[in-house]
Amino acid sequence: MRARLFVLLLTLIALVVVALLTPLATNYATNAQRQVYIDRLQDTNRFALLLRDGTGTSELSALRDEIERYHDVYGIPTVVLDGHRQVMLSSGPVDIDDPTVSDRIDTALSGRSTEEMSIWPWQDHPLVVAVPFLAGEGAGVAGVVVTVSPTDALRTRVGTVWIVLAALSLGAVALFVAVADALATWVLRPVSSLDAAAHAITSGDLESRAPVGTGPPELRRLARSFNEMAATVSGALDAQRAFVAEASHQMRNPLTALLLRIGNLADAVADENAGDLPDRAKAEYDEAMREGQRLQRVLEELLALARAERHLGAVRRVDVGQVLDERLLSWRVRADLRGQILVRSGVATADALVDPESLGRVLDELLDNASRYAGDDGVIVAALRAGAGSPGAVRLSISDDGDGLPITELDKVAGRFWRSPTHANIPGTGLGLSIVTSLLQTFGGRLEVGTGPQGGLSVTCVLPSPPSPAAPELPAADAPEPPAAGEPAAAQGLIER
Repeated sequence: MRARLFVLLLTLIALVVVALLTPLATNYATNAQRQVYIDRLQDTNRFALLLRDGTGTSELSALRDEIERYHDVYGIPTVVLDGHRQVMLSSGPVDIDDPTVSDRIDTALSGRSTEEMSIWPWQDHPLVVAVPFLAGEGAGVAGVVVTVSPTDALRTRVGTVWIVLAALSLGAVALFVAVADALATWVLRPVSSLDAAAHAITSGDLESRAPVGTGPPELRRLARSFNEMAATVSGALDAQRAFVAEASHQMRNPLTALLLRIGNLADAVADENAGDLPDRAKAEYDEAMREGQRLQRVLEELLALARAERHLGAVRRVDVGQVLDERLLSWRVRADLRGQILVRSGVATADALVDPESLGRVLDELLDNASRYAGDDGVIVAALRAGAGSPGAVRLSISDDGDGLPITELDKVAGRFWRSPTHANIPGTGLGLSIVTSLLQTFGGRLEVGTGPQGGLSVTCVLPSPPSPAAPELPAADAPEPPAAGEPAAAQGLIER
């Protein structure tokens, strides 16, 4: 909008300058032409008056002296023609057959005065003035006196003045441009403030508000309405998140107590003196424990999601490679227990603008997700790339060699409580990637899901990164083969490349 307003003001200014400059330049050129034409007409009339007593030898001799001196001083040739267009006198070369000269001679021979000629800086034809002279008192036209004046000086003078006027106009336009820019900035300052507030809210700062004390009344009302809308939306989101967090927290304690009480029934269920009760009771007991534990996991995930949505960590420059190495080291124990192999690939270091606490939680969620779906003896690859495919961004991928998902389901994995029918037998709540998405949004990251190079699921975090030198590339390595039976568990741990 600022560009449009600026262009509008600049167009109006340019039109005003052109409207003022054009008449001024035209008027100056016209006056200069008229002055030169009058001077030449007076000189030519004076030559014609010398022949008022006839075209005898004395008159022609006197006129010859005049036109030769005139040519020597001003460089303007003069020619005298009789009524039959025959040259009687000439002080310089004049092409009487030139169309412009010929037309003016014919006009003068008919007894009419020649009109003023229009000469502009881009025209190079001379100024031709033709004046008739009479054969005697009351007689008809006996001939014509013609002067042909060069117009170089006139055209140069007019062109110079035009250039000066154009330069002054450009200076005025430059000044008006600065004024228009300041004016556009002042007019649109309330709109810019409103836009900044909207962008801040979109980025997650729900407390941002637009100033309401500046600008025209219409924009002030708009700013107040925007602030009211933002407050309403923020309040609704806070209430929703608070409800989820409080409900999950309030349900967690009773659920824990219930699980403890169910656990206390284990001895009674296993009593062999209870007749045929133990078989039925054991099945119900096991199902109750599984459902209780599942509900407990759901509540924990809901609390984690609520904390992720409300979390506003300190975003700073962080070495993603260092955070990744720390989290992989922590997950090595679990990988050893399940016979899984963790592979580190890509660059060794890459700086990104993130919240380190949130990034660590993102990695924990992704590694937990990959560990569950890769299965025992699976391979999990953590790849770090800097600027790959998206200049200025860091790409952190966690992939596994599990069964993966069909392509038609890849766009659903980040949905809350969504689980693929093919993974119904694997424990989970369907909230893991939703938590990751919420955490990434707190510092401007995003999530991409696809099929990994090993056939399983590949989850990539695209992190904002400041310009930085390229990090050293880790040696490329193929995914290692699963360890052979009986191989020490230490060989199944973290492999640093």
